[in-house]
Amino acid sequence: MHASGRLWVLRLAAAAMLLLVVARAALFTTYRVAGASMREALQDGDRIVVASHPWLVQPVLAGDTVILRVDDEVLVKRVMACPGDCIAMDRGHVLRNGAPVVEAIPAPLEGSDSFPEYHLRGDEYFVLGDNRRVSIDSRDFGPVHGWQVMGKVFLRMHGSEVSTVAALERGRR
Repeated sequence: MHASGRLWVLRLAAAAMLLLVVARAALFTTYRVAGASMREALQDGDRIVVASHPWLVQPVLAGDTVILRVDDEVLVKRVMACPGDCIAMDRGHVLRNGAPVVEAIPAPLEGSDSFPEYHLRGDEYFVLGDNRRVSIDSRDFGPVHGWQVMGKVFLRMHGSEVSTVAALERGRR
């Protein structure tokens, strides 16, 4: 290969690296989990990779684990209901559109809350932490709006273990 050919390959490799760095910065964000509100899916200290660009985030579906901003705090929660859904809770069991939501939450993390059915409006989402006994979520601050959702969690890094979002998607139905 000629020197000019090698230079072309080096330029191409440099351009590809630059493109990857820019794409990572524009499309993905990493966070460190602080607290126990999403235990067992996410542990205190886990690192999560979040798809933060709107075309990667939309649509937000029930069961998605999302990062959102509420009152200048960044929280990680699970979407339990989306715009147009009806949400209720009966002694700790979530009902979406009148049907029970199947969840794999260990008994010590379940709560015993109840609230009457609420119909979500056009841009409202209802979010809950998986550890219902300690989570501050839509039961406390009400539904959140789509503009408050900053991204979807799609990777969890716990020590040297990496798991995909599928491991975080309990309750999607």
